[in-house]
Amino acid sequence: MAISFSRIIPLLSLVIVGALSSACSDVNFSAVQKDSGSPGANPLTNPPSTCTDVESIYRQTKILFLVDASGSNVQTTANQGSNGCGTHYCTPPTDPQKEFRGGAIGDFFRRYRHKTNFDWSFAVFQGTSAFSLIQGGNNQNPVFASKPTPMGYAIQDFYGIEDKGATPYKAALALAKRAVQADPDLNAPSKPNYFIILLTDGFPTDYYDQNGSYDSQALSRDVDSLLGVAPGQVSLSTIYYGQFNDPNAITLLRGMASKGSGQFASVNDPNSGFRIDDIIPGTQPNCR
Repeated sequence: MAISFSRIIPLLSLVIVGALSSACSDVNFSAVQKDSGSPGANPLTNPPSTCTDVESIYRQTKILFLVDASGSNVQTTANQGSNGCGTHYCTPPTDPQKEFRGGAIGDFFRRYRHKTNFDWSFAVFQGTSAFSLIQGGNNQNPVFASKPTPMGYAIQDFYGIEDKGATPYKAALALAKRAVQADPDLNAPSKPNYFIILLTDGFPTDYYDQNGSYDSQALSRDVDSLLGVAPGQVSLSTIYYGQFNDPNAITLLRGMASKGSGQFASVNDPNSGFRIDDIIPGTQPNCR
């Protein structure tokens, strides 16, 4: 649970380089350009515009949104290592009206719901678990809808979900893996794309061992496990949102996108013009 919004960056290498301070005690992910972490900082750069022509995607494409519904979306959060909430130690609610999360996903869906080669899925993660809003029988059985109507209902349902609890990346990644594994088109000759898009305002809370140490290797294995379900077909893109930069979470999410052959965005202004299109990989030649 944390916060930040900048803009969009291209892919960067995922490398374990050493210790992070405070909550991220065991791992860092290298970055070409270091984020300052200061309020309003905008150190990131846009990806090439040739990477955003979603309309031109002709392959069968399965899109799964993994959306953070943790308590920091609606609550002021004390930062790690602070003693109470002074001026510089607490971050305000990141998206209390779901303006950014629901707005960005809804905008993308409205513009591309006509594409008959797109299938849709939507899941949220909070507390210690993740659950699907487009499901086959129960919310632990995520499916991709071939028609747009279930996705429209899922977006509506999202606005009624209470934001609460922690930020369980592990549960979100496990649910995404389940969705891809269970998809009846997984082994079809068409070899569909699977675009997994994770939106969050903070650092994961479910990758700590019994001693309280952050387990970077476990996260790396889980990303590899998701990608390994359909090598070359699955990508993982990440979006970090909020008014203040958390450099630990930003670096981690950037690294996850790099490892996942996706794109990363950090957005600190919901009115900045950011679109989901900007983190969809492979929509033009020479664009990963």
